[in-house]
Amino acid sequence: MKRLLAHLVSIIILSISLSATAYEVLQCVSDKYIFPKTQKSGLSNPAERGKYKFDVITYGEKPFLFSIDKPDIITPTITLPSFLAEYSKNQGYKYDAYHTFESANLALDGKVWFPDTSEKKPVILLVHGNSDPGFDYLGELFSSRGYVVVQVDQTYLNGLMGESGARGWVLLEHLKLLRSWNRKQDSIFYNKLDLENIALIGMSRGGEAVSLASTFNNLKTLPNSDKLTEFGFGIKSVVALAPMDGQYQHANGKNILRNTNYLVLQGGHDADVYQFLGSQQWQRTLFDDGNDYVKYSIYVYKANHINFNQDMSNDTHWGGSKRFYKKLLSPKQQEQLTKVFVSAFIDLTLLGKKEYENILRRPPISEFDLPKDIYVSRYITSAFQVIENFDILNTDRKRYKVLVDGQEQLGMPSIVKEQLRGGVDTPNNVLALKLKKQVETSFQVKLASIDGLTMKDKFLTFAIAVLDSEKNRECSPYNLLSDIKIEILNKYGVVINQNFTSPGSISPLLTSDYSELENKDVSYPPTEPLLQTVVFPIELIAESSNTDEIILNISFTPSQNMSIILDDISIAR
Repeated sequence: MKRLLAHLVSIIILSISLSATAYEVLQCVSDKYIFPKTQKSGLSNPAERGKYKFDVITYGEKPFLFSIDKPDIITPTITLPSFLAEYSKNQGYKYDAYHTFESANLALDGKVWFPDTSEKKPVILLVHGNSDPGFDYLGELFSSRGYVVVQVDQTYLNGLMGESGARGWVLLEHLKLLRSWNRKQDSIFYNKLDLENIALIGMSRGGEAVSLASTFNNLKTLPNSDKLTEFGFGIKSVVALAPMDGQYQHANGKNILRNTNYLVLQGGHDADVYQFLGSQQWQRTLFDDGNDYVKYSIYVYKANHINFNQDMSNDTHWGGSKRFYKKLLSPKQQEQLTKVFVSAFIDLTLLGKKEYENILRRPPISEFDLPKDIYVSRYITSAFQVIENFDILNTDRKRYKVLVDGQEQLGMPSIVKEQLRGGVDTPNNVLALKLKKQVETSFQVKLASIDGLTMKDKFLTFAIAVLDSEKNRECSPYNLLSDIKIEILNKYGVVINQNFTSPGSISPLLTSDYSELENKDVSYPPTEPLLQTVVFPIELIAESSNTDEIILNISFTPSQNMSIILDDISIAR
């Protein structure tokens, strides 16, 4: 008995020790970060319930004779194009009774939150990943704010591989069903659905599926076929919560999202999609038709995977798993930040509420019941004029150069691949700089090619990430932004701008702590570099004609040795 008691005591002590260690890791990271001071915006809370009452309607295939749950509306089944099933079957895993891709007789099952109004309203589709649907908290919010919301059930695609394309295609079949109801005079949905203003929201595999659906939506015919798709819906915006990426690929490679607004949210302690894969679809979101678009990426340090989905977050956890989730944001906290960011983004991109831009660019932890955490935001709009993104190597050294202590560095600047957690290279090029304590390191690039460079009402933006520092293991606060100097030089080397200042704070290298989940067979890389966008308003001392050669000089004089990466140096209005 004494031996058993001693064993139990040792387990308790070990548990407390592990919890303390985990707490110390997260607390140290928070201590390094200088939380930016923000003023109250005075904006209405995007996560607040709106004025609309709503009905809940279900639809689905005809139930079995003795089924308990019966849908309000019976829907036909669908057959998917054969290329989607063939792609999944070629992924090299064994089919069995629980893992069979069926292309025919697939159900269209959905739950609709339908606002009580005679007006035509925008449509939002919600879709889960390899789980059950669990987004009632979003359905209720958006419907109360005047959106028609459909939560799609695709659980018959769970447990497969390479099926994200099928998930995306099924979403479009749901939109076809809604369009047919929107045209039928005897339908409750008759002329109530604005199918020119649609947003798709998905999580995990569903987060990849919504981007694929947007791309499939532009197909006039099936691949390698003359058969018409009958799509062409007005999908304006896509939201991905902790998404997969590349599970399904087109014949010409990974999915490129064109001329569509995009938002991706990722947790810094995601134990399922532990790499920020959504950053890759963010990179492959392109704007080229002359219209206004935005793309946002928000990384939340203490968020995880399952708390985006109510059906998953309510699971009971034991042992190390329970300790792991206990130290992070609670399910309600993560749902709240999801409501704030997703609602602000949807209202911005579907309703044109420009006032919500700053919520996404500089998350205000003092408002809207956002939990206090480190939020790393990166964004680009179609109005950005890119000065340098390092996609093309500077072989002639004429576009830009690096100086250390006033001396130009010989050789090529260090252009490297941006990396995911675990040192996995991505296709994206970035500039790597090693900064020495109290030594000025400068990046200079020509601006002469920017049209109409009056700079009035414009901003300098760039993406920056801290890779490491000599004080990385210490917990003292530091904001590199305070040691950055921006200058615009004319052809004589004279500074022609007022002093730049930028609100905000640059995140330290974030260390994730998965210790409670790790063992001899399972381990997680602790860090992942995160590019974030910083903004500097521009004000010139004197006018400069477009014919002048103008140089942008970005200087760093840090108080500690550190390594950083830069990308997407741009002028924005």
